Amino acid sequence: MKRLKEHRMAVWGAILLLVSLTACSTSAPPNPVAQQGQPAQSGGTAATPAASAGPRPQFYDFADIPVPTELDLVQKESYVFQSGNLKAGILTFKGRVDATSLINFFQMAMPRENWKPKGGFRYKKSVLIFDKPDKTCIINLFEKTYYTYAEIYVAPSNSQP
Repeated sequence: MKRLKEHRMAVWGAILLLVSLTACSTSAPPNPVAQQGQPAQSGGTAATPAASAGPRPQFYDFADIPVPTELDLVQKESYVFQSGNLKAGILTFKGRVDATSLINFFQMAMPRENWKPKGGFRYKKSVLIFDKPDKTCIINLFEKTYYTYAEIYVAPSNSQP
């Protein structure tokens, strides 16, 4: 339990570091919001005919972060904070899927929602970092005995007028 807390603190520290290093940007209007803990019916950008050929992802509390349908939300390990236009938090998912296929999914699906890949690392534990002018998303992927887990951290970026 102590190790899990240390791991989460390290990831939150990485989020805060990314937020503090983000360049100046302007705030975008808020996106449509899905009900907390429930998938939304549609995504952020319109799909092209080639993109609509595959299975459609789900969208939970963040309308511009696609999640594969093979993953289930772990509500007791998910936290979302919203105050006005500010929305941040962590969504935790689990499913019986291959970690490499999840990495490939997020590397393909996030840019379709206008996220810019910023880096990351992979293998035993994998981390993907994406950025938008007004927020940062860190996706932490790891495998346990029966399931693969995806922790999606979302934090606002520094914006200055």
